[in-house]
Amino acid sequence: MSARTFTPDRVNADGSTTIRMKRACNGCGQLLGDVDNRDVDKDGNLTDVRGECSFCAPIVALEAAGCRTWNLTRRNLNIVDDATDADGLFAKGYFEYVDDKLVVTGLRIGQGETRQVAKFGDWIVRHPDRTWTVHHAPEGEAADA
Repeated sequence: MSARTFTPDRVNADGSTTIRMKRACNGCGQLLGDVDNRDVDKDGNLTDVRGECSFCAPIVALEAAGCRTWNLTRRNLNIVDDATDADGLFAKGYFEYVDDKLVVTGLRIGQGETRQVAKFGDWIVRHPDRTWTVHHAPEGEAADA
């Protein structure tokens, strides 16, 4: 697959701005470059471009290898917690102070020194051998959804 062009915005003589529509990764939202023909399939649906994203490409490879993945959000926190429980692995919400309030910001998986913390926006990976790992979002990219 060829690299995408990334056309910068251009300010015109009349003060208006000409832009080229950009494609964002459907995994993490990172801008990948200009929209082109590969972004829509024959039925008009947006294609999965996570494989083009430097952050999400390893997740795509893990899924192809049989791993189950979750992009951790507030909405699926309990679903991921239940999945870890089903594997006999302890998990609970991870809390931090934000603006002087104690709020849940992710999920703590495991106990003791081997525990891992996944924040909202990180990918949680369940490997076929029932081990669990966290693929952390790039700094400043964490989702709050």
